[in-house]
Amino acid sequence: SGQHRVLRATAQLLAPMGDPEKVICVGLNYHDHCQEQGVKVPKEPLIFSKFPSAIIGPFDDIVHPQDTSELDWEVELAAVIGKKGRHIEEAAALEHVVGFTVANDVSARDWQMRRNGRQWLLGKTFDTFCPLGPAIVTREAVADVHNLWIRCSVNGHRMQDSNTRHLIFGVPALVAWVSR
Repeated sequence: SGQHRVLRATAQLLAPMGDPEKVICVGLNYHDHCQEQGVKVPKEPLIFSKFPSAIIGPFDDIVHPQDTSELDWEVELAAVIGKKGRHIEEAAALEHVVGFTVANDVSARDWQMRRNGRQWLLGKTFDTFCPLGPAIVTREAVADVHNLWIRCSVNGHRMQDSNTRHLIFGVPALVAWVSR
């Protein structure tokens, strides 16, 4: 309508979802990322989680905790689950996905890899360590979830440039796996 427009500079975009019950993540799920890290391709999904308090809006500031000297980031495709289920068959898995958004998997690598018994949880879930958004794109609007460009720039410099075709475990396989 042209009415009631707000300049982007005057608005704060929030994460495109409220307070989710669970934030389930998959580590080392891109062939090119495994190669870059010099690690073997996992035989099954490597699951970790983030606390909902890690979620912030897409342009909010990430707080660099004093307790880490190894802050890192990874752009990720996030599937937003809208329909509950257990033991979901892979063929029906996408029926449970409302849509997709962009996630930034921020990590304190020293906490993730060397502290706290090398459990990933604390290194991955400091407050502000999961920027999401800016929007959810519905499942129906995505022609092929396994052929999407996924890129990350930090302070204007391109740091990651990949495609979801490099996923080791595709979205339906992951939804089925996690639902078990």
